[in-house]
Amino acid sequence: MRRLFSWSSSLVLKYKKFLVVIFLIWGFWTFGLGLLGGLFLTKGGLDILPEIKNEDRVLILAPHIDDETIGAGGLIQRALGNKAKVKVVYFTNGDDNLLSAVEEERKTSVSSDEFITLGETRMQEGGAAMKILGLGNEDLIFLGYPDRGLLPMLGKYYTAPFTSRGTKFNHSPYRDTYKLEELYTGENLQTDLQEIVNSFKPTIIIVSHPRDGHPDHRAVFQYLERVLNGKHQGIRVFAYLVHFSLYPPEKKLQKNLFLFPPKRLFTKVGWFSLELSETEENKKLDVIGQYKSQKSPKFYDFLDCFVKRNEIFEEF
Repeated sequence: MRRLFSWSSSLVLKYKKFLVVIFLIWGFWTFGLGLLGGLFLTKGGLDILPEIKNEDRVLILAPHIDDETIGAGGLIQRALGNKAKVKVVYFTNGDDNLLSAVEEERKTSVSSDEFITLGETRMQEGGAAMKILGLGNEDLIFLGYPDRGLLPMLGKYYTAPFTSRGTKFNHSPYRDTYKLEELYTGENLQTDLQEIVNSFKPTIIIVSHPRDGHPDHRAVFQYLERVLNGKHQGIRVFAYLVHFSLYPPEKKLQKNLFLFPPKRLFTKVGWFSLELSETEENKKLDVIGQYKSQKSPKFYDFLDCFVKRNEIFEEF
C-alpha cells in the first residue's frame, strides 16, 4: 500500500511539473516572443506605396474570407476614397476551420453539414464587412473552392476532383458562388481566375504572399502566376503577409505601432508601406469585428493584431 501511494505521488508530481513546463512554453509563446520580436528585424526599407488613382482597377485576391481585410482593409478604403474600382475574389469560404466550428456550438465534433454552415456564415460576414467599406455584392466574387485544398489542387488534383476534408464534397455546395457546383480541380480554379482577370482588367492586384505559412495563401499566389505568365503587362502585383513566424511580434491590438516585415523577408527594396489615418484604422477594426466566427475568447485575437498605423506589401 505504501509503494502504491509513493508511486501515485510520484506520478502527480511529474504531472504538475509537466503542466508548469507547458504553462511556461505558452507564456513565452504568447508574451516573450512579442518582446523579442523587435530584435529580429533587419535593416530593410519601406517605400511609400504608390498612390492609387481614380483610373485604377484594384483586384483583391483573398484565400479565405477575412484575409482581404487583414491584409488590405486600409488599402481598400484608400482606393474607394480615390474613386478607383475595387473587386474582391474569395477563393475559399474558410469552411475547414475546426476551432471556429466547435467554438460556435461548444462541441467536441463537427458534422459535414456544420462545416458548410460555417462556410455560409463566413460568406455573410464577408458581405457585411465589405458593405462597411463601401463595396456591394456586385464587387464580391465567391469561388467556393475547398479550404486547405488549394495547394493539392495545383498538383495531384489539377484535373481530378479534390474532396474537402470538412464538407466531404468534391464540388462547391454553396449558392451565390461564381459557378454553381464547380468541381474542385486546379484547372477549373485557374480558368475561373483567368476569366475574372480578363473581364475586370485590373491595373493593380493585391494577393497573398508566396512565402506565407498557410498553404492556401501560397497557392493563391501560384495560381495568379500561372494566369499572368507574362500575358498581362502593366499590372502591378503587391503581396500581403498574414501567417509567418514572429509576425506580427505581439498577437494583440496595438493601434499605435507600425507593422514591419519579418527579418527573413525584410529586404532593402521591394517592400511598401501604406500609412493609415486614425479614421481608416478605426474602420478597419470595425470591419474585423464582423468576422465573429473567427474571434475566440480562448486565444489571442489574431485578427486585431493587424490593425496598425500602416499596411505593408511586397511588390512582385
